Amino acid sequence: MSHSEQPTMIQSGAVYSLEKFKSLSGLGTHAMRQAVKKGLQTIQIGSRKYVRGSDFLEFIDNQIKQQASNQETVTAL
Repeated sequence: MSHSEQPTMIQSGAVYSLEKFKSLSGLGTHAMRQAVKKGLQTIQIGSRKYVRGSDFLEFIDNQIKQQASNQETVTAL
């Protein structure tokens, strides 16, 4: 990585435009819609949408917990 390249990690204290967020996270339009349906918070100001890094990281943590819970339920059956 050269000195001019920025890390492509989502930072907790940052706010990203929707396009920048999709670029950094690697999520396409369909995956982004699915994430919002599953609880990812977005902020709309006028016609623009934004995602807080902290909301995305919390969303990921919740998805991990939900998947672990689902796996435990399937295992118990």
